[in-house]
Amino acid sequence: MPANEVIVQVFRHLFNSIDEGVIVTDPEGKIIFYNAEMAKLEELLSEHVVGKHLNEVYDAVTVESSEHLSVALTHEPILEKHKTYFTNRGKEVTIVASTFPVIENDQVVAVYSVCKDITKFKELLTKTMQLHDQIGMEGQEQRGSNGTRYTFESIIYASSTMQSLIASAKKAALADGFILVFGETGTGKELLVQAIHNHSLRKNEPFVAINCAAIPETLLESILFGTAKGAFTGAVESKGLFQQAGQGTLFLDELNCMSIALQAKILRVVQEKMVRRVGGTTETPVHCRVISSTNVDPWESVNNGSLRKDLFYRLAVMTLFIPPLNDRKEDIEALIHFFLNRYQKIYGLGAVQIGADLRDVFLRYQWPGNVRELEHIIESAMNMLDGRRVITVDHLPHYLKAKFLSQDGTSFEIYKKGSSTLAHVLREVEKQVLWEALKNHGGNITRAAESIGIARQNLQYRMKKLRMQNF
Repeated sequence: MPANEVIVQVFRHLFNSIDEGVIVTDPEGKIIFYNAEMAKLEELLSEHVVGKHLNEVYDAVTVESSEHLSVALTHEPILEKHKTYFTNRGKEVTIVASTFPVIENDQVVAVYSVCKDITKFKELLTKTMQLHDQIGMEGQEQRGSNGTRYTFESIIYASSTMQSLIASAKKAALADGFILVFGETGTGKELLVQAIHNHSLRKNEPFVAINCAAIPETLLESILFGTAKGAFTGAVESKGLFQQAGQGTLFLDELNCMSIALQAKILRVVQEKMVRRVGGTTETPVHCRVISSTNVDPWESVNNGSLRKDLFYRLAVMTLFIPPLNDRKEDIEALIHFFLNRYQKIYGLGAVQIGADLRDVFLRYQWPGNVRELEHIIESAMNMLDGRRVITVDHLPHYLKAKFLSQDGTSFEIYKKGSSTLAHVLREVEKQVLWEALKNHGGNITRAAESIGIARQNLQYRMKKLRMQNF
């Protein structure tokens, strides 16, 4: 078989094995490839589609309505477009599709789309918005049920840094302006925001939070602004979160993960204090306070283009920075004591303590996952106690033992001031981690690699690089 035919067969097999729909047309709109997932999505047979023009397969195909015909004319891709349409057999399809031109010698020779089925997402959205409305109505009857769990008394700290932050947060709560909170993942941004809400004059009003990074962009707009009946097929009249928050607080978590296009719409809402539902024609006043957060320095997000500068200035009337746990070591002891008390009650244990060696390790660890990581480690260790009352390094997950322990089972003591370069320190630390993992698993490379979260091939490569073949 000629090489070109082999390549065609490989690509045909590849595109038929992926779980996203793929359709390819020539510049005039004639379908030249239609993969198995697209056939499943649209409930059509490939042999009834390939070779036909788009208007023979789909209803109401025009240059304006067809991404393929439009891209063939403009030579520009269309990315992540949300679309509901019908096939010529009456099948309704809701997708998010990206459409690209194939250009050769400045001419479009083909156009292809990669399509994701979001029909179930759309149905879930409708049900979610209806449920939010019901919860909102019920909440009006239940005084004091504002959707929060935390107050300033819930925040555990001992450091002067956190004391200063709490004082600033209390002032910001009473000032009632927009607030931007930023801090690394796991530092407790929502806990602080809930405390601010409960310290403000809006404490008896709803608190509504949404993680902007956790919801597909195609659904986020509808969730925030609400939908008008008929905005898309099956859509019902439903309130968005701006309305559900009423005169309370709307918390936009990880704002920098929201698309720039949607940020522009958020900016309009906060400037005009009016919101228009998706598919609607009328506007409704907005009365809630907006608090937002980013997991990186907001100026970094502005500079790299992930956060609009005008939206930043609008929402960052007051800014609060939660420092990482590694920068406030004084809080670790207080947090350890708090989490020990919490989980010994949850699991019905007696008094549990942290061993002296482990406490020393905790105080010197960098805590990349911050307070959340510390909490999860303590909870995990308490599940491994097996009747004992002191948590030691032995009760930690394997991946943490590799971080915490050296070859002989003691804490890392490689670096002596002025005696080593950073490269040497890192090399020795890596070698000790690998050596400990291999020793714990009797030299079994596969199990050792799994215990420290890397692939077998990666471990073999690193052993060779570090000259550890003679384990």
